[in-house]
Amino acid sequence: MPAPLLSLPHVAVELPSRLFSRRRLAPVRPAGQPGPKAMAARLARFGLFSDFPPHCLARLAAATRVQVHGAGDALWHQGEASRRVLLIEEGLAIASRRVREGVSRTYGLYGPGDSLGLYAIWAGMKYPTDALALNHGLTVLALSSSALVKCVREEPRLLEPLMEEVGRFTEAFLRKIDIVSAGTVQQRVAALMHMLLERYGVPTGERAASLPIRLTLEQIGAITDARIETVARALAEWKREGWMSNDADGFHFSALSRLKDELGD
Repeated sequence: MPAPLLSLPHVAVELPSRLFSRRRLAPVRPAGQPGPKAMAARLARFGLFSDFPPHCLARLAAATRVQVHGAGDALWHQGEASRRVLLIEEGLAIASRRVREGVSRTYGLYGPGDSLGLYAIWAGMKYPTDALALNHGLTVLALSSSALVKCVREEPRLLEPLMEEVGRFTEAFLRKIDIVSAGTVQQRVAALMHMLLERYGVPTGERAASLPIRLTLEQIGAITDARIETVARALAEWKREGWMSNDADGFHFSALSRLKDELGD
């Protein structure tokens, strides 16, 4: 993971519609399931399992499947029994909750290296939120919760990394609070981009970076609790000013200091 890009002191109205096209995408499916050793190696890349002994990883690998999802796919629904933990290898997912008929609110944003579902399993509760794929091609390792619980019961020393991962679930919730409490819609969108750049940004210059993630206006609006039209106006203004652009590869920022200014710190 690259060092944070924004270590400085603390995206349709005018955008071409082709950048936010709603073309039908082909269903996504994993090319195949890896063998036991390859699956164990993929699990071990996650901090949660970095200290798990080989025999535990082998048992967990046997209870894990690779899943690939399209944008908008439901990973599970609020109230379902918590039977699996999802470990994100590629793409973004959100946790949302229905607050009233036809209205949902986003409560967490998760990306590569994050897990989903562990909190519910640890608390012995049903999934408290819906979980949805935000991007086409979201790739996750779906691990049976019963296999994980059995492994930890037999190896109590593995409890500590599990508790650290539960803490990261809380961090994702707090990141969401930081975004929606940032102030104006423009500041909220800036806070979202700032957070994504810190975690997934790719440096392209001394004070420039790209975010290799495609987000639609609807998705940005859901995360920032803002109307699509207002989000579009904010992004259009940045584009007119010349320091932000977006295309099929994601978002590109030629002056990170301008994004910092938008935060209003």
